[in-house]
Amino acid sequence: MRNNQKKMVKMAAGIVLASSLIMPAAASAFSDVNEQDAEIVQSMQHKGWIQGVTKDKFAPKSKLTGAQGVHLIVQALGLKGQVKTNLKYTGQSQWYATSLRIAEENGIELPENFTVNGELTREEFAYILRQAINTTGNYPLIKMFIEVADGDQGTALYSGSIQNLLLMKIAALDSKNNFYPKNSITRMEATRMVYNAVEYVNKYNDSLEEVKPIKDTVTYNVEKVNDDINKVILTRPNQSNPGYGIRVAKVEFTKQGTAIVYYELLSPEAGSDYPQVITDTKTETYISSEYKVQIELLL
Repeated sequence: MRNNQKKMVKMAAGIVLASSLIMPAAASAFSDVNEQDAEIVQSMQHKGWIQGVTKDKFAPKSKLTGAQGVHLIVQALGLKGQVKTNLKYTGQSQWYATSLRIAEENGIELPENFTVNGELTREEFAYILRQAINTTGNYPLIKMFIEVADGDQGTALYSGSIQNLLLMKIAALDSKNNFYPKNSITRMEATRMVYNAVEYVNKYNDSLEEVKPIKDTVTYNVEKVNDDINKVILTRPNQSNPGYGIRVAKVEFTKQGTAIVYYELLSPEAGSDYPQVITDTKTETYISSEYKVQIELLL
């Protein structure tokens, strides 16, 4: 009888911990998180993305399950469902089913050995989070490799996601440059990463809204080919990927001796996979050296 009671208590505690990311609770300060972590937890709690395991405990060192991890990422990044059929998680009714379905509908691949009740490793969580960020937009990354001391202990499939999150400053290494890819991720570690991801996405999108007219971002220079011909090079600088291109639409020659080069600004093709690096895109045309050059955006 005592053994059965102990089992029931353990089961109940497990259920409370597993569902604590979605159960509504009064906003309060948790006694087991301090300083910056406390601010992060409180901010995300106010938004309804996480909750404590009790009124005053967050359990920051407790391990995160697969269901909790996907639910946290989907909710915090505001991912929406797509209309698709033949989905693995359609029809399930558990608290996490909607988030799993939304992740699947957005093309997010879960780790091969993923289970809803099993623990997620740090590299697996990074893999899911990076894919989720990708669904919210295209983000520029510099071409740089960050040395991870224990990188050889991780899975090759997930290494790119870890590098991306480090470059975005969403994830961080410890003082010895270790990431601990095979360690199970804790509730606090996951919360920090997701908080940073939301901050990154919001900051980038806010900066896009402040961009001024694109006409002013295009420059040109003229290079002499020979005495009769000049090459005109148009540059669209600092684009987030090569898909944001530029092309010459037409050239008009005026009686006043001016060649007006009209250009068009291109957007990435849907479904194309461009490297997320800051890029200067260019196009060129050739003009008689008898003409002065002027450029105009084709409207």
